[in-house]
Amino acid sequence: MGQAPLANYLVNLRGLQCNVVSTLVKKKIALVQLAKHREPRLLVTGQTVSQFGDGVALVALTLLVLDTTHDSASKLAWFVAARTTPQVIFLLVGGAIVDRFSRRILLLISDCVRALLTAVLVVLIATGHLRFDELLLFAVLFGTFDAVFMPAITALTPEIVPEELLPAMNAVRPLSNNLMGNMLGPAVGGVIAAVSTSWAIGVDCATFLVSASALFLMKPTPTPRRTPGTSMISEIKEGVRFVRSTRWLRTGLVAVGVTNAIMFSPLAVLIPYLLRHTLHDSKVIVGYTFAVMGLSGAIGALVASNMKAPRRRIRVMWGVWTVASLSGLIIGIATNFWEVMIFPVVASPLLLLGNVIWESMMQTEVPRELLGRVSSVDWFMTLGLSPIGVVVAGLLATEWGVRTYFVVVSLLSSAPGVWIILSRKINQVDAGRLKKSEVAEPPLATFPPGENPSSQNLGI
Repeated sequence: MGQAPLANYLVNLRGLQCNVVSTLVKKKIALVQLAKHREPRLLVTGQTVSQFGDGVALVALTLLVLDTTHDSASKLAWFVAARTTPQVIFLLVGGAIVDRFSRRILLLISDCVRALLTAVLVVLIATGHLRFDELLLFAVLFGTFDAVFMPAITALTPEIVPEELLPAMNAVRPLSNNLMGNMLGPAVGGVIAAVSTSWAIGVDCATFLVSASALFLMKPTPTPRRTPGTSMISEIKEGVRFVRSTRWLRTGLVAVGVTNAIMFSPLAVLIPYLLRHTLHDSKVIVGYTFAVMGLSGAIGALVASNMKAPRRRIRVMWGVWTVASLSGLIIGIATNFWEVMIFPVVASPLLLLGNVIWESMMQTEVPRELLGRVSSVDWFMTLGLSPIGVVVAGLLATEWGVRTYFVVVSLLSSAPGVWIILSRKINQVDAGRLKKSEVAEPPLATFPPGENPSSQNLGI
């Protein structure tokens, strides 16, 4: 008689465990839920392939510029600035365009034009007619179409992804970018570029066409709603006014813009220069360096893809960004390749965790019809000082040495984050979330799977 209740108890316990596991799978593995939706799946697939090509081209173009200019750090900085400058100049216009036309069509046009530009570059390399002037022109044209692509993909995301899966989508794109664009792509790119630079750039061209094909297969998206008769200038001003009136956006963008300019934008110049010029490492090592950055960033993206939006979004976001800035101090004592790697291994996942929180906040706190313009202001301010910063970083690193430069800017970059973390006014945007979290919640078991009210308004 005593065994029957025990057997029933074990059966019920096993059933409970199965229900718990099933609930966890359904609710917690956001990437699995995201993969069930056709449009996000096509977008991520196309972008993943394209990001692999970008990773190959990242190493190939860096080495191409260094070879063309006889290892000139300042000219490599000018090349990076030439691509970033038109992004900054045209971003606000690009944001207004994104809020006027189908975001999917704009992404399709951007991919096709960039495929054409890379094809022309391949021909110039193969025929031996490529000079530094042509490289600068390529960078300017490429950056111009980047100015449309970046706000367009941010604004398209909430149109094709359910709100509860936005954090997962905002993490899976950088996850694929880090795995393919910053890890596998650069590793392969270093090997291919050592044999043939034109082949490496050709791979990037082909991947743009794959991305365009994925966008073509997606269902048409509607044209954003807008007030009839308004000019593009007035629409740009409306987006700028929204940012100026929103404290967490305004302050955060200024701080991020300065930090990017002096600390993180110059990485693409200073890390290869440190490895090649100071440590005398091979081209393959440069590719592996970018690959390690991608691997560590992918780990951060994988964690972020399943991460609940924190209650104190501002403090968590700026906390991880501040630690990422301070990790640059490691370069000050680095004497070999492996010590240099500690910096990106620490910084990359932390930067990405903060970026996911930031982008999810924008997509939930900013009105949908303003998202393209606000996103363009975001990109404009975060990249605005980068062209100047990259050039100045190249000059100062040549004068001071790369190690000294990183020690100075790491300390400077951490100061804004500490101030924002301590500011009550900036953290006021999370006040409502904190009040909701103080309300006592019933046990999870009293709610059927998928109906837990505590998941509402928390970005889960």
